[in-house]
Amino acid sequence: MRLKDKVALVTGSSGGLGTGICRAFAEEGADCVVNYHSDRAGGRETADLVESVGRKSLLVQADISREDQVQAMVDAALERFGRLDIVVANAGYGLAKPLLETRVEEFEKLVRTNLIGTYLTVRIGAEAMKSQGSGKIITMSSIHGLGGTHYCSLYEATKAGILNFTRGAAFDLGDYNIQINCIAPGAVPVPKDPPPDKDGPLYAAWMQYTPLSRFGTPADVAAAAVYLASSDSDWVTGQVIQVDGGISAGHLIPSFKYYGAKPRMD
Repeated sequence: MRLKDKVALVTGSSGGLGTGICRAFAEEGADCVVNYHSDRAGGRETADLVESVGRKSLLVQADISREDQVQAMVDAALERFGRLDIVVANAGYGLAKPLLETRVEEFEKLVRTNLIGTYLTVRIGAEAMKSQGSGKIITMSSIHGLGGTHYCSLYEATKAGILNFTRGAAFDLGDYNIQINCIAPGAVPVPKDPPPDKDGPLYAAWMQYTPLSRFGTPADVAAAAVYLASSDSDWVTGQVIQVDGGISAGHLIPSFKYYGAKPRMD
């Protein structure tokens, strides 16, 4: 087991990627602090998954944009388990809306959740790790942090901020042997999302530009998280792993494969 007897805190783990990461961590031997904001039932299901493979869980409600609540969550983890080895700043908020229809209140919510929430989770988690002399921190961005598209400018601004926050934090946290890295997932449908319309043009476009020709799963992202949380990544910090089926490797050039034409190679 790659995470045997480690203690991991995963924010936003009442479903989707957070649940997948907790499941993978538990299967690799870690006890998990399961955080939720409002979906207690979802958080309980995740905690039950952790316990179903023989590991311990602690279910904690906290709004990650509130410093006092993040501090209380980390304190509860330390009180229960005595240490904190892994922190995954997974919780986030999304918005898809044309720029000229957005309001400052919507941007403020994105900033407070995605940027300030990530900062608080990282800083307070790292404070707990500092005395241990080691730790693994994972932030969660998106391929939307790497480039732009319609309706997502505000969301993309916050996800891009997480990328460079992670890079800068790697320098400060390296002094304490704490590694911090970022995962940038691509299209990963989760249970709360409506199922993709496989006959629709949007699905066809994603398949066209994704070399591996499928959407991702929470398990795909969790596999990268296990690597970054384990000793296998002890000399890796300040990096971004794009778990996206390869879509970020291209520039969204229409593929000859899908239009029946033959490329010119001269």
